[in-house]
Amino acid sequence: MFARFRSRLVAAAILLFGFHFAGPSLAEQAPAPVKRILILYENQATLPAVVQVAAGLRESMLANMPIGIEVYSEYLDTDRFPDPANVTRIAGYLASKYAATKFDVVIAGGPGALQFALDHRATIGNNAPIVFGAVSDVSLRTRTLPVDVKGVVSHFDVRKTIDLALTLQPDAKEIVVMTGSSGFDKNWQATARETLTDSYKGVPVNYRSGLTIDGFKAIAGSLPRDAILMVLNIFEDADGRKFYPRDATQAIASVSKAPAYSVYSSHFGAGVVAGYVGTFEDIGKEMGATAARLVAGDMSGPQTHLVKDGPLVDWERIKHWEIDPKLIPDDAQILNYEMSPWEKYRVEILTMLAVILLQAATIAALFLQRRRQLRLQAELNLERLELAYLSRTSQLGELSGALAHELNQPLTSILSNAESGARLLENEPIDIGELRDILNDIVLDNRRAATVITQLRRLMIRGETTLERMDLNYAVTTTLALARSELLARQTQVDLLQDMPDVPICGNLPQLQQVLLNLFLNATDAMAHLPPTQREIAIQTKKRDDGTCELTVTDHGIGIASGRHGEIFKPFVSTKKSSLGLGLAICRSIVQAHGGTLQFDENFEKGARAVLVLPSA
Repeated sequence: MFARFRSRLVAAAILLFGFHFAGPSLAEQAPAPVKRILILYENQATLPAVVQVAAGLRESMLANMPIGIEVYSEYLDTDRFPDPANVTRIAGYLASKYAATKFDVVIAGGPGALQFALDHRATIGNNAPIVFGAVSDVSLRTRTLPVDVKGVVSHFDVRKTIDLALTLQPDAKEIVVMTGSSGFDKNWQATARETLTDSYKGVPVNYRSGLTIDGFKAIAGSLPRDAILMVLNIFEDADGRKFYPRDATQAIASVSKAPAYSVYSSHFGAGVVAGYVGTFEDIGKEMGATAARLVAGDMSGPQTHLVKDGPLVDWERIKHWEIDPKLIPDDAQILNYEMSPWEKYRVEILTMLAVILLQAATIAALFLQRRRQLRLQAELNLERLELAYLSRTSQLGELSGALAHELNQPLTSILSNAESGARLLENEPIDIGELRDILNDIVLDNRRAATVITQLRRLMIRGETTLERMDLNYAVTTTLALARSELLARQTQVDLLQDMPDVPICGNLPQLQQVLLNLFLNATDAMAHLPPTQREIAIQTKKRDDGTCELTVTDHGIGIASGRHGEIFKPFVSTKKSSLGLGLAICRSIVQAHGGTLQFDENFEKGARAVLVLPSA
């Protein structure tokens, strides 16, 4: 879990705890009992994580422990030499070395060191209380520790690190997770698979393991820029070569064509962009504070507690990959950040400017901004109305044949009835009853034609959106009347379900008819590939529990691809080759101007269901 510094090795840190805090002693004072602490590190002394943990330990122990503490450090290096016989030899050596030394606390850094301390606490440490750290909380879920074993657990959060990566790369198309061939590496791969599965938040996840270091580098070098590379841990590659994980991460990240991420703070500086991590120095500080309490005889604290973690970002790598700094979370800790002169002296600069120009500049800026907003808003409103009008005329053009048929039918009937009436007048005597029926038919057909013309005139009106109290059911039925011939021509059946006789809303009838026409015609287009017997649109209006009014248009066509339910409302996005992709975008703007919402039901799978919600009148 630890990685090595390539840039420098701090020799003093290797023996950081091979020291004896010897306070001043006066001959006339009785010597205080000496407290002794044994520190067992799982890894070798040169690993940066060990150095960072040791630095945190030293700082915490100096601040919290009394003078006169003897500290002994041992580096097991069992991650590279895990053979049980080797572990037995180490245990025998340490038992012999410290046979005459009684320890008050044993500190274990890493899961291997914790297991070693538990297995040999009777022979090494004289059953002293144990403090552990740099141990994953996952590894402790199924374990029950003795009450005098306390520690600091870390989450090493794969999920939150990938969430951070997706925040920095919102357009990522692939997640690649790399793990090595050692037992520890394989455990990491199993954790990642359980956490991320084969797809995480709609982004496919590919797992790469069982490769040589050159194989890892080759894959990293072929990644696209919009991929996310997660290098979890590589202690060993497929050839059996052993690595410091930080070195393996650096080798891979240096050739990668995609940004790399890690769950370890010690991998920062090795090409890692970001990670959701707790620092090893903080782990050391928490371990030191816990050990100080145990040395003082205080066993009241919790057995385990999580080390503080959070998003960590390397500013140099952010600039290298040209990631938008605005995407960095507000709570992120940023490494290697160099403040600009403006950031350094912003207060002084603003103070000087404020004395001279603040009042005048503020008033002028607000005045100009207000004028600009009003002008832009007016222009946007006019353009939106004009675009909506053009969209309506385009829809009417598509329906021209159907509308002509709707007008032709009553006009033909009027002509036929008028001719029949003229012939009837030539008969003697005149059949008044039959003549009355003919005239009534003429009146009905005339009203039918007038209704069609009235609806057309409404749809052709330009101007501002004026909202009036109206019935949503009326808007649906009149729109279906306009589209009746087109629906018949497309051999599409309509099933209309109205839960209430009156669904009152405040709306603009022509604009709502435009929305409904678009939804109806889109539904028929989506089912064009189906046999005519299966082409059915279900339309339902109702009043919802929250008081709003709802209309749904359901079809059983090709549906909407997963993840595109929101994208389909963007301008110039369409599933039809002959469409400009403006219809749904205009419809949503009309609905929003009515104070409502228009969206597709993401949980509906057998086709598509459009959901229109409007405030109740």
